[in-house]
Amino acid sequence: MVDKVDTSDNMTGPFKRVVRRLPVELKKDEELIQTLMAYLQLGGEKLARQASEAARQTHELEMVQRKKRARHDALIRAAEVRLAEKGAENTANDDEFDDDDDDDDDDLKAY
Repeated sequence: MVDKVDTSDNMTGPFKRVVRRLPVELKKDEELIQTLMAYLQLGGEKLARQASEAARQTHELEMVQRKKRARHDALIRAAEVRLAEKGAENTANDDEFDDDDDDDDDDLKAY
């Protein structure tokens, strides 16, 4: 995406310096690149760098939140599996005790 942006000769250097600091994922964001170009034309390199830094920090925070959410979901799924296994064990154990109890009742009726 960065290669496709039309820049004037006097904006090419500052544009490349600003975009160089962006993560790869953000370099593909057409809207962000156009926004950075507008900031560069209107406010200069300093304003464009501030906007790119804000975008980079926002991106990093979103990635951290995604990882945290994925880790949380994985822990919940693991806990659900453990509970299901424990429930299956308890059900199997209850069935064994029920069978034994039924046999004892039959023995008592015989006397």
